[in-house]
Amino acid sequence: MSAPEVDAEVNAMEKRAPIRILSDSFAARIAAGEVIERPASVVKELVENALDAGATRVDVEVSDGGRSGIAVIDNGHGIGAGEIELAFSRFATSKITDDSDLAGISTLGFRGEALPSIASVSIVEIVSRSSGEESGTRLLFEYGEIRVREGVGVPVGTTVRVRELFSNVPARRRFLSSAGGELTRVNSVVASYALARPDVALKLTADGAVRFATSGSGAVRDAVTAVYGAEAGKSMIDLPETPPGSLQGGGSAISASGVVSAPSFSRGNRNYITLSVNGRWIRSRRISFAVEQAFHGFLPERRFPMAVVEITAPPGDMDVNVHPTKAEVKFLREQAVFGAVQKAVRSALLEHAPVAPARRFDSPRPAVGPVSQTSGAAGGLNPLWPDPLAGSPLAAAGAGDGRPGPVAPPEAGPGPAPGEQAAGRETLTPRRALPVLRLLGQAHETYLIAEGPDGIYLIDQHAAHERVLFEEISARYADSSSESQQLLVPDTVELQPSQEEALEQHSDELAALGFLIEPFGPHTVVLRAVPRVLKDRSPGESLAAILDAAAEEDGVAGWQEKMLATLACHASVTAGRKMETDEARELLRQLELTRLPHTCPHGRPTMIHMSEGSLEREFKRR
Repeated sequence: MSAPEVDAEVNAMEKRAPIRILSDSFAARIAAGEVIERPASVVKELVENALDAGATRVDVEVSDGGRSGIAVIDNGHGIGAGEIELAFSRFATSKITDDSDLAGISTLGFRGEALPSIASVSIVEIVSRSSGEESGTRLLFEYGEIRVREGVGVPVGTTVRVRELFSNVPARRRFLSSAGGELTRVNSVVASYALARPDVALKLTADGAVRFATSGSGAVRDAVTAVYGAEAGKSMIDLPETPPGSLQGGGSAISASGVVSAPSFSRGNRNYITLSVNGRWIRSRRISFAVEQAFHGFLPERRFPMAVVEITAPPGDMDVNVHPTKAEVKFLREQAVFGAVQKAVRSALLEHAPVAPARRFDSPRPAVGPVSQTSGAAGGLNPLWPDPLAGSPLAAAGAGDGRPGPVAPPEAGPGPAPGEQAAGRETLTPRRALPVLRLLGQAHETYLIAEGPDGIYLIDQHAAHERVLFEEISARYADSSSESQQLLVPDTVELQPSQEEALEQHSDELAALGFLIEPFGPHTVVLRAVPRVLKDRSPGESLAAILDAAAEEDGVAGWQEKMLATLACHASVTAGRKMETDEARELLRQLELTRLPHTCPHGRPTMIHMSEGSLEREFKRR
């Protein structure tokens, strides 16, 4: 190193600031950034404190999306006058005492960071009275410093008001979004706890207007109705609680309960899946995936269910101290939790999911959300499908309304409530085979028209045949009894790089299915035999489609299921083909015997149903 370089380094070291300990107030503001990110973080921490205090009613009030003001009022057991000031000291908590308590935390809060973090970046007023005191105490903090302490007459419980959030941290305040955006996040937090804790009456008021209020009845369906509207509540199916110990040996106590929407009430994103464990609202991509996977085959692609799933697990089986905001947990037996959720949701769908009925000929509905779907009727949907949101709070909601997820119309509105009987007839579900259908004819060379004991059915011939073939092919594949058909003229197929990779990875499965494939020069294979169901189809196109499906990592369907579904699709009768009467009747008979007759393997409905009662109403017979 040259002399000038040495001199430059020495000068830099002399100018460097000395190491020193930050002041308590400055350190508190820095630490608050890990816990308090935005108004929704404040609401979450205060609501969790209220629930830990045994509250049966919690009211949340926000103004300007929480940027100007937040208030959380509860009727819990309150804080005593001798402890209320201590509650705003860092790491002061009544919920844990030593290291062993971290191994089995049963409360929502436990670190003792929330109140001091909130107070360090805002003006906080707390009024609380414990059940053993005749009067309450009021404290006023300004950015961590106590300004007022006085006795007040108040009922038992606690009220916390937060104003001017991040006023002393301008950099953090500049990163807050609009009032509507912040309100959306606040709404998501309160709604999630309203669904996770239906035994507590939760109310959210924004700028003086009540967004929603739950009754605290303890019924999840009631909470769903309050948060998402009456039609959503009617579409819910109860999950059969997984018996503890049925999934893992050693006396496991992992179980899952709650509700999921019927497949006819789907959403456009995952924001409507609410998970909780032992009453704690959590976010878990893997457990959400268990719900999505259970719906595979019931929903079309890019449609998602609405679900409220409560997981029960021993506190010692999970670690809640893995995220600054306690939004995530780590499970000791995550696979068992995954299995419990998936099994409960799948069982509920197989037992109780109703067939989507045809809709009444109501007037076309206005566009809901940014996209207006049209189908012949100007400005609205096909009148066969009326507005499933009509009369519910969702109908009038718009962008930025503060709901947990964007408001979007379901793919098809909900049918009768699970378990409901119409005119003495039971709701049809996948567990109950279709009734015997009498073929009436074919429409547009695409749809079969059939009569059943409970009304008229319109069946999509391609989707129905796809379901029949899928279950037949799956059964043969599972039994290693797939049938192969030799081609009189071998088919030469050119492959893309992704298809070549898929073929190399899955050659054994393809052979087991009935494909006989041989290399034939660079990027080319020759197809000498195909599964028997493809005997009248284009074998090369079918193979390419199956390899493309294998190359798509959509995270929902496994390779084998995608392979079988794609094969069934390519082998099925197409739309636009006239079917002979005997052939159509045989398709109906086969569809009646399938395990899931109401959807194709890709989740599209195979049929719609017009009940006798709905026909009588439309023709004004009653």
